[in-house]
Amino acid sequence: MEHPKDALKDYLRGIKSRNRVALAQLLAITDWHGMAQRELERRASLVVQMFNDEVMVAIANGELNVKQTIAEVLAG
Repeated sequence: MEHPKDALKDYLRGIKSRNRVALAQLLAITDWHGMAQRELERRASLVVQMFNDEVMVAIANGELNVKQTIAEVLAG
């Protein structure tokens, strides 16, 4: 499995080969950690969109713990 830093470098090299200015402009971004966290949450929301209304209501009411349920599925 490729190390995440190597994967990132490969991707950035691809950007550099097509648009060096755009790559340089990315240096102005100061909150990469926060941006990545928000993107992970956005991607998770795509999964949530697939839940039926009954599941959504149970989650919203605190009757269903998604993290615990994921852990149970991974364990079993």
